[in-house]
Amino acid sequence: MSVFFHALAPLDPTSKTGQVWQLADEITHKKGRMAERGEVIDAYVAQGGNPNTASTQFSHWKKAYLDSLQQSEASVKSAPAGPRSTAPAQLVIGADGRVVIPAEMRAAMQIGTDGKVTARVTDGELHVIAPQVAIRRVQEMVRNTIPAGVSLADELIAERRAEVHMEDAK
Repeated sequence: MSVFFHALAPLDPTSKTGQVWQLADEITHKKGRMAERGEVIDAYVAQGGNPNTASTQFSHWKKAYLDSLQQSEASVKSAPAGPRSTAPAQLVIGADGRVVIPAEMRAAMQIGTDGKVTARVTDGELHVIAPQVAIRRVQEMVRNTIPAGVSLADELIAERRAEVHMEDAK
């Protein structure tokens, strides 16, 4: 099953455009990351297609795909905090060490469009956290340790000004 990432009506899978988009979708799904231009062109040419058509349609697919991810990310940000956990799922680790995280889990983890995460292993468990979530946790920790009404930025500026004043006095 292929999912076309665009806001228009579904493409005809027998059209040249539909074939390129379907290949891009399939490669993306299989690799667990966005398909690359060369991969799509190679796959389309292997099916007897024109490389220029593949390149052009890949550009359109990529824009639609990234727009779709951006809209999805915006809806996750604007939506109330989603579930903090998902149902357990059995994931497969490929021979190259890659793990594909299902979309539902990526959304719950608030993984951005760049797909970057921080990971560590503790007692045999893999812990993966998205940068936005890590930043929010640190901000909450700091917020809980700073008294109400205190501005760290104002304190830093005052300290720097005092240092400059002391240096000027020397």
